[in-house]
Amino acid sequence: MAKPEMRTPPGKGPLIQQIRLWSGLILFVFATGHFLNHALGNVSVDWAQTMQDMRLAIWWTWPGTVLLYGALLVHVGLALYRIASRRTFRMPAWEAVQLLLGLAIPYLLIRHILMTRGAVVRYDAVMDYQHELSVLWPGSGLTQSLLLVIVWLHGCIGIHYWLRLKPWYPNWRGTLLTIAVAVPILSVTGWINGARRLVLEGQYMLKVTPQQTAELQVLADAGRIVFFALVLLAIAISLLRQFGGLGRRPITVHYLGEKSVRARPGPTLLEISRMKGVPHMSVCGGRARCSTCRTLIVSGASDLPAPGTTEQQVLQRIHAGKNVRLACQVRPAADLVVRPLLHGGTMVPREGLQDRYRWGTEQPVVVMFVDLRGFTSLSEGRLPFDVVFILNRYVDSVVRVIRKHDGMIDKVMGDGIMALFGVESGMAAGSRSALAAIVDLADELKRVNRDLAAQLSAPLRIAVGLHGGAAILGRIGLDGRNGVASGLTALGDVVNVASRLEGVAKEQNALAAISLDVLTASGAALDPFLPLLKVPIRGRTAPLDVACPASPGPILAALDRASAA
Repeated sequence: MAKPEMRTPPGKGPLIQQIRLWSGLILFVFATGHFLNHALGNVSVDWAQTMQDMRLAIWWTWPGTVLLYGALLVHVGLALYRIASRRTFRMPAWEAVQLLLGLAIPYLLIRHILMTRGAVVRYDAVMDYQHELSVLWPGSGLTQSLLLVIVWLHGCIGIHYWLRLKPWYPNWRGTLLTIAVAVPILSVTGWINGARRLVLEGQYMLKVTPQQTAELQVLADAGRIVFFALVLLAIAISLLRQFGGLGRRPITVHYLGEKSVRARPGPTLLEISRMKGVPHMSVCGGRARCSTCRTLIVSGASDLPAPGTTEQQVLQRIHAGKNVRLACQVRPAADLVVRPLLHGGTMVPREGLQDRYRWGTEQPVVVMFVDLRGFTSLSEGRLPFDVVFILNRYVDSVVRVIRKHDGMIDKVMGDGIMALFGVESGMAAGSRSALAAIVDLADELKRVNRDLAAQLSAPLRIAVGLHGGAAILGRIGLDGRNGVASGLTALGDVVNVASRLEGVAKEQNALAAISLDVLTASGAALDPFLPLLKVPIRGRTAPLDVACPASPGPILAALDRASAA
């Protein structure tokens, strides 16, 4: 049995981006536990206190403290560094929202940290959940709830744009969205209900004196001033970088099919595109992970510095051709002629950037090729009208059956049809649907032959090739301009193998040639198909195990046994 195709993962991005990601994940884990702790306030303060004791047993140890506050300082520091490194403040809306939310968090968080952990460190106060609620309610009720929502939104945006490149994420997105909505709602209502319960029960009590609270507030104000000054410094450095090149000779970047723009050396090609309003795709926000900003350097490639390690890894991963570079990593210092390889404009289908296939994704699917046998001889000696009539009747029937089983038509090529199964449901369900579709195709062809008996000298026969595995899915070609959008198509070895198996079905005079990969994924019994045929596949060292049923009977038997099991 051939090994299944392995999916190539997204790029990791530069080291600094990896550090920023992992520090953010540490903070998100802490925040999630903290918010779930608050959510228990909807049950009782005692439950919330029990969970807080468990949390503090981890995070208030020396390793936990170093990990938590180290991650906080690193994450905030790298955010300020990213601001200072910017050559333009034009950016996608999601990136701007995440940036603004991220800047608001430290400002609001400083007081919360000092009034809780600061009270313990400075005054040896007893830190329990009762004290925490007493600090927050009622004076800080609004700001604390706002902080909670901001932290959660900032983290969820980051998590979403990190995971959206993962092949499994689309199938889990609905579940994760439900959790993302439920956690802040339960958390806000939980801590407020817990605080009000303390007031009603007369247990509302601060563990620090008013004088100590005032001293902590002075420290919080000072901390906010320092942070505000650091933000202004980062913005000032960014502005100096943006306007520092005014004395340098501008360069010209010509976008094939778009326009020419003038810019000062220094920004990346992606930043130049954003500054000048040129559509340029970038799913990961310029972090060298997604490769969607890939650009063909038509002229001027020799004047660019060689790709760095991170860019080179991504280019190798996508098997980039000659003179293809990542726009987010290239800083042109001389004139260029370029062509972005993935369109990033607004003239795209209505689903827009929510359509993950616009820039391409890689996931397991089942590919089916259906071909009409002997069509050339069938069309000989017939009027064009007759040929088209017969072909349309056949194609309409096949398409209807495929769609009935949740298949997606990739393309129709004369008497040949390519379809995809499991795009949304996964390979296991897609494999079962594809096998059931073959059974119905055989029955439907009998009806077609009966209806066209007067026009046919011999019954129509089909050959089906079926294979599954990792494929690249994307909308190739038309980009939505003039109201015309491209359909979804599959690329890769799995498509080539499925096409080859359709030919094997013809060679074996079989109804279908089905790879063992599909049969295994479907859970169907193998006994009805034995012995399997070993088919050599070009580019593979080992032959592919293939079942070649001559009729739908073995497929029905295999599916029935799987259902019974």
